[in-house]
Parts: sequence; C-alpha cells; structure tokens
Amino acid sequence: MLAKKLYYNNLINKSNNKPKTTWNIVRTITNNGKVKNNRTTMNVKNKLTNNPLTIANAFNKYFVSVAEDLLTKNTLKNNTSNYIDPLTHLQQNFRRASIPTNLKNTTTHEIGKIIHSLKSKDSSGYDGISLRI
Repeated sequence: MLAKKLYYNNLINKSNNKPKTTWNIVRTITNNGKVKNNRTTMNVKNKLTNNPLTIANAFNKYFVSVAEDLLTKNTLKNNTSNYIDPLTHLQQNFRRASIPTNLKNTTTHEIGKIIHSLKSKDSSGYDGISLRI
C-alpha cells in the first residue's frame, strides 16, 4: 500500500500537468477508463449473444415481467379475505414501543468546544488534511 502511494506521488510530482495525471491515476485505480471492445456475452433464449440490442431487449423483457408478476400477486392478495394491510402488519410484528428521540438545541460555542476537545493527530483522511489543521 505504501509502495503504491509513493509510486503515485512520484508520478504526480514529475508531471507537468498534475490535474491530468491525478485523474489518470484515479481512472487506473477505480478501473474507470474506457475499455475498447468489451463485449458482454449473455444467454438469451438458450443462445449466446453479444448483440447489445438483443441483450438490452432481454433485460427489458425480464424487468417488465417482474413488475407484472408483482402486480398480479398484489391483485390476488387484495382479492382474498386474508389480506393484511401494511399498517396492520407493522402493528402485529413490531409491538414494542419505540424509544422517543429528543433533540436539544445547540450553540456554536458548544460545537467549537467539542471540536477543540478532539485529539490532535498528524494522520489524515483521504483529503490529506490532518486533524491538527
């Protein structure tokens, strides 16, 4: 991990265009660069295909059918006598009382006091800024 950090820092330090180099590093690390000829193969109707339109249509058909199936199941539930509405379901399954939450007002002085009570450390987060600053 340290070796990678030193390597990338060295690349940025030697670069004439630091923002571009930084974004290239980000793309490399996140694998978010443009990949050419990245064809996905999918089994549609028992045939392997890499045609984007066929794959998109297969996904569309699947998700439309899922929605239709859910609607059909909900309609059947609504027509039966054992249908339980959501509020009744919640009341039956969550009988314990919830703990009331009371929020108190605060002042900028209190917040400043809390910030100053934090330990000063030299370690930093992803932004590279230490808590000491």
